[in-house]
Formats: sequence, C-alpha cells, structure tokens
Amino acid sequence: MTALVLLLLSPALAGAADPTVGQTVVRQGPAVASDLYAFGGGVDVQADVEGDLVAGGGRVVNGKRVQGNLIVAAGSVEIGGAVMRNVRAAGGAVTISGRVARNVNAGGGTVVVTPDGVIEGRARLVGGEVRMAGTVAKKLYAAGAVVVIGGEVQGDVELVAQEIEVLPSARIKGHLVYWSPRDARISPKAQIEGSITHNLPELPRALARTGAALFTVSRLLFVIGLIVTAIALFLLFPGFTRLAAQTIGSDPLKSLGLGALLCVTVPVVAILIMFTILGIPLGLILFLSYLVSLLMGFLVAAFFLGEVGAQAFFPRARRSKLVGVLCLVVALGVMALINQLPYVGGALMAAAVLVGMGAMSLHVWRHWDDPEGTEEAGVVVLREHERDSRA
Repeated sequence: MTALVLLLLSPALAGAADPTVGQTVVRQGPAVASDLYAFGGGVDVQADVEGDLVAGGGRVVNGKRVQGNLIVAAGSVEIGGAVMRNVRAAGGAVTISGRVARNVNAGGGTVVVTPDGVIEGRARLVGGEVRMAGTVAKKLYAAGAVVVIGGEVQGDVELVAQEIEVLPSARIKGHLVYWSPRDARISPKAQIEGSITHNLPELPRALARTGAALFTVSRLLFVIGLIVTAIALFLLFPGFTRLAAQTIGSDPLKSLGLGALLCVTVPVVAILIMFTILGIPLGLILFLSYLVSLLMGFLVAAFFLGEVGAQAFFPRARRSKLVGVLCLVVALGVMALINQLPYVGGALMAAAVLVGMGAMSLHVWRHWDDPEGTEEAGVVVLREHERDSRA
C-alpha cells in the first residue's frame, strides 16, 4: 500500500527530497529545508518544515511549524503545530488543535477542531461527527450525521446534518443557515449576530432527484455503450465470438469452474504483485485486464444466448449478420431483465459472467499454441454461415 501511495505521488516527489518510509517515522531536531514526505505505520513530525508536508500512515502527528501546505491521510490525524498555508486532511479521526494560516478541508469519521485550534481562512469539515470548538476567521461549512458548534466563527456558517447543536460557548458573527429534518438545538446563551435560517430537506430531495436522474442517464449510457461494444465485437471478430460462445455449449461446467477460479485468483495475484514497487505497473495492468475479462465474460454469455435464440427461432436459410445482431441485442435485453429478478437475478448474472469468462479463457488456452488453427476454424464457421444464408 505504501508503494502505491509513492507511485501516485511520484510527479511531486521528483523535485523533492527522498521520501521517508518505515514502520515508524519520527522526525525531530533541526528544520527540514525542503518538502517532507513521510509514510509509515506511525509518523511523528516534531521538526519545522520549510516546504510542504505530505504524510500518510496509521497515525500521523504534526506538532511543529509547516511553512507550506499540509496534506495528510491516515487512520488518525493530529495537527497541533502551525501550518502557514492550507490543510487537506482525511482519516478515521482528524483533530486540529494548532493554527492554520489559510484554509482547511478535512474529512473523516470524526473531525474535531479543539478550543486551541485556529483557522484563519475558511473551513470545510465533513464527517460522521463534526465538532468545532475552535476559531474560524472566515466561512464555516460542516456536514455530517452530527454537527456540534461550540467555538467562534467570524463569518457565515452553513451546516448540513441530521442533528445540529450550537453550544452556549458558540460565537457566530455572520448568518447561520442549516439543512436538517430536525430543528437545531441552539442554546439561548449562544451569540449569533446574523439571521438563523432552517431549511427542511427540500434541498436534499432535490439533490436526490438530480442524483437519481444522473444515475438513470449514466445507466442508459452504459447500456448503449455495452450494446455498441457487443455489436462491434460481433462484427469485427465473428469467428472468435462464435467459437468462444460455442465453448459454453460444449463445456459448460469446465467454463464455470475456470471462470470461478480466475475470478478469485487473479485479484489476489495482482495484489501480491503490487507489494513491490517494480510490480505496481504489472499489477495495475493485471487488474485492468481482469476488469476487461469480466466484461468480455458477460458479452460471451450474451453471444451464446443470442446464438441459441437464433437457432431456435430462425432457420439456417434466414440467418444473416443482421439477424445475429438482432438476436444479440435481444439477448442483452433478456439478461438485463433477468438481472432485475429479486434474489436470483444477481446470482444468475454472476454465473453468466463466470461461465463466459471461463469459456473465453478455455477457448484461448486450447488454441494458444495454434493461433492459425483458431483462425481457420473461425473462417470455416463464417463460410458455413454465409453458405447457409445464400441457400
């Protein structure tokens, strides 16, 4: 995992000092004169950093000054020093008790700004539980299941949460606008100089409708792309698609078993390969090939179903490429309807993908050492198909 993080950050690392990687990374003593990159199970930075600090690990603690940006992702993040630019933090628990000269974007299971925390710009805090007890000089945006405000905000406040509480110690110099199905619990002792606006979940419902529309459009585009891909494969590689589909009919159990084996082993092998830096590109290629194989398995199953439909409803004399394409489209539609069946639909589609991927792999394996043989077999299939069409 550490190697993958380093790969993703390689453009930034090119012009910086060598990254520090280890089970436990502790940086103390004199200031770091450049950017600092530290990754490990535990990272504790107790030295000034004159550039950016980029860190990741199980637990990351920063207790000194960072002249540039602080970018951190970890299971637990504790920011106790001074950051002279922006903070971007993500983790299971994010705690800010230091000073940030610009903006903060933080997300996690819990996000806490302690009473000692000072954010001199704006703050965007998102988490399951968000507690802001410090000071924000500009606008505060917070979203979560539970949001508690007990500090000082010198600008406007926007909150989105199921439960919102404003404590007696809260000081808000701007407007408070919140979206929640319940009224916020606002202490009478809380000081809010601007207006208070409670928006019921009309906005979330509108967002939900928009999200549903986007989801529907994306599904429609995916289906159209799937149909176009299937037709293109059918027309460009008719021999391979027919022979691979025929393998399902001739060896269904072998195809299903091989597909299940590949479905389980290929991701495991890819992950094992990616544990080394040199193996990351190969592992990513293997993952990509695996995803393509799953798609191809689904399409091979559709080719088989379309071929069965063509044999059942059309005599040999009336079969043509157009008939094959129509049967393929109908087969895709039937598979889409089967997928909608409760309980069994998903299982049947998973089985179709496995048997299709296994049949394709079995066909390739059988003709691996004899590519000309599979080309000749494909030519024979096409010639028989054309002869039947002219008959």
